[in-house]
Amino acid sequence: MFDKELVKNKLMEWEGALKGYALPDWEGFPSLPLYMDQVTFLLNGYLSLFPEDEQAETIVTPAMINNYVKLKIIPAPVKKRYSREHLAYLVMVCVLKQSMSTGDIRRLIPSDLPLEEVQRLYADFVATVREIQGAFCEAVRQAAMPVLEQDGPPVSHLVFQAAVAANLFRQVTEKLVALRTEAPAAGE
Repeated sequence: MFDKELVKNKLMEWEGALKGYALPDWEGFPSLPLYMDQVTFLLNGYLSLFPEDEQAETIVTPAMINNYVKLKIIPAPVKKRYSREHLAYLVMVCVLKQSMSTGDIRRLIPSDLPLEEVQRLYADFVATVREIQGAFCEAVRQAAMPVLEQDGPPVSHLVFQAAVAANLFRQVTEKLVALRTEAPAAGE
């Protein structure tokens, strides 16, 4: 059983959080290199989409970052310090890992890209996140409307819709990444 009024209120709260959420652009990153504790602090703030009471755990840990370096998903730090380039990689990786394997992320965003390419790719990523936010909110609102009506289908119907959509989008993502050839072409 779900309390439809609670679900409605939470959906409105989450929509407000999503609409108010924005990833930093390149210039929004600190210009000075950072140590690991500074990086994890910033990333946990950047990636905190929902209010803190919704967060079950820390989003980014030093162990995760060290593994990304070891697996060559992100470039190694320089003298244990992380630059804007590292922050851009980490933001993209942390967002994408929610629906993609690390192997697919490594294929999509090689860790040895030239700095200008990382900047361009990150700008495109941020713009894509902004673009999808509005479309996503509208799609959830449309899917939820019949469910939240007095005699509408149960809330589990909306949960099923979200789960099936997430699965289908994940599968399409995997298939698209599999189509990628070796190195990205200029402007890709």
